[in-house]
Amino acid sequence: MHIKRTPDIDQFIKRCLNNLNNETKNEFLGLNIENINHDRLRKDMGKAGFQEFQKDKSQWPSLYLSTQAYIKNPYTTNIRFDDLSQTAFKYTQETIEAHTLFSVSSIIDDENRELNDWMMLRAMDEPYQATFLWQDDEVWMLDAPSEMNTIEPYARKAKGKVLTFGLGIGFYVYMALLNEDVESVTVVEHSKEVIHLFNTVLRLQFPSNKEITIIQGDAFDYFNEQTLNQYDSVFVDIWQSNDDGLILIEKLLEQYFPPYEKVDFWIESSCMEIMHALVFMVLKGILENKAYKNKDPMLNRIVGKINHALQQSDEEVDNVTRLKELMYEPRFLRAILSQRG
Repeated sequence: MHIKRTPDIDQFIKRCLNNLNNETKNEFLGLNIENINHDRLRKDMGKAGFQEFQKDKSQWPSLYLSTQAYIKNPYTTNIRFDDLSQTAFKYTQETIEAHTLFSVSSIIDDENRELNDWMMLRAMDEPYQATFLWQDDEVWMLDAPSEMNTIEPYARKAKGKVLTFGLGIGFYVYMALLNEDVESVTVVEHSKEVIHLFNTVLRLQFPSNKEITIIQGDAFDYFNEQTLNQYDSVFVDIWQSNDDGLILIEKLLEQYFPPYEKVDFWIESSCMEIMHALVFMVLKGILENKAYKNKDPMLNRIVGKINHALQQSDEEVDNVTRLKELMYEPRFLRAILSQRG
C-alpha cells in the first residue's frame, strides 16, 4: 500500500493525533452532578468530545437514568438469589449511588472516524441496589445498569436458534427468551459451578415456553463452522472487560472467521477501540515511510498483523475517506485479527 501525501490527509493526521492525546473526557467519569448546572455541564462535555452533546441543545439527552426503570426490568423483577447454600456462590447487594456519572455503554465510535471515540456517561436518579455474585473472593457477575445496558441490545437483536458462549447470571439468556423472534437458546459454559447455580437456583425462574440447552465445555471447542452453522444468532461473552476481550476475540477469530452478521461479541467496540489507533499509527508510518512499533509486545504483535494486511495491497490511497474506512470498518478489523501468526 502507498499513501499519497495531500493537504487533506496531513490535516486528517493532525486531527487524529490531537484526539488521540485528548484525555479530558475521562475527567467527567465519577463526577457528582447533583449540584451542578446540567446545561453548562453538558456543554462542557460536548467541548470535551462527547458527541451526543455536540448537537443542537434541544437534542441533548438527560444525564440521568431512571432507577425505577432498572428495578422494573423483567430480569430484576423476577429473578431472586435468596438461597445459594447449595452452590459455590454467595451474593451481596451493594448500592450504586445516585448523581454520580459512570459509563453505561460500550465505547461509541467517533462519527467522524478520527479517533474521538467516546462513552455514554449517566447517573442514577436514585440509589440502586445491585446484586453482586461472588465465587470465593472474586466478583463473578453483577446486575448493575452498565452490565444490563451493554448486554440487552444483543438479546433484542437475536433471532431463531441462538447460541451463546458464557452463562453468567443468565441475563442474556433471560432477555433473549423474551424476544419473540427467538426460538431457543443454547449455552456453552465452561464452569460446572455456574451451570449448577443455573440449574438449581435460576432455571425454574426462567420462561418455560422455549427450550434452554446448557453445554458444559470450552468455548474454543465449539467456536467453529460446523457448530455455528446450526444456529441463526451467536453471542460471545467470555471475558471480564475490554482488557482481556481483545485477546480472546483474536484467538477465536484465528480459529474460525465467521460471517460478520452472524456473530456478536460483547462490548466489541470497547475491545476494538485500540485497533482504530493502531491502524492509524501504521498508516501514519506508511505515509512517513517510517515503520511503527508499539512497546507493548501483545499490541506490537497485532501491529504486525495490521502491517501484513495493508502491505498485501498495491492500492494507492489519496483520500481521507479511505483511511477512515481502514481504521474503522469492523469487518476489516476482524479480518486483521483473524490472521494466524
